[in-house]
Amino acid sequence: MKLLLVILSSITLAYAEPPPPQYIPPSSSYGAPAQTQAITRPNNQYGPPSNKYGPPSDQYGPPSNQYGPPSNQYGPPSTSYGVPGYGGDEGEPANYQFEYHVDDPPSGNDFGHEEQRQGDDTKGKYFVLLPDGRLQTVEYTADADGYKPKITYEQVGNGGGYPSGGPGGYQY
Repeated sequence: MKLLLVILSSITLAYAEPPPPQYIPPSSSYGAPAQTQAITRPNNQYGPPSNKYGPPSDQYGPPSNQYGPPSNQYGPPSTSYGVPGYGGDEGEPANYQFEYHVDDPPSGNDFGHEEQRQGDDTKGKYFVLLPDGRLQTVEYTADADGYKPKITYEQVGNGGGYPSGGPGGYQY
């Protein structure tokens, strides 16, 4: 009988809802801050500032206007090198090609860029070895329709572009 009573009371306690939270007002044992010192005017024990150094000196005199207006020796700037298509070689389209590559294994740096341009059409690619060992390559074209990049990633080596985690690298 006692066992049955213990089981029933355990089941009742298990399914009983907890009491709602009780609001407890804040303690008033601390009260308002005590006035430890009466509010008074500032103390004048030090007196007014002294004029120890006297009035400002004018040993350097008034500011001079020694530089004057700009010279007209060279005249106004030339307009022969204006914005593209204005004056100068307006009939000559852009035409160039360049390339560079930096590979420094001790520092983990490996990056480069190559580009060629004929008139308004530009094609190129640049790449960089990322600290996690991936090679990021951006191949692009730029023409009248805008800049169009194609970005790819390639895992090179066993990860970690920088030796031993190096500057900015990850420690494995």
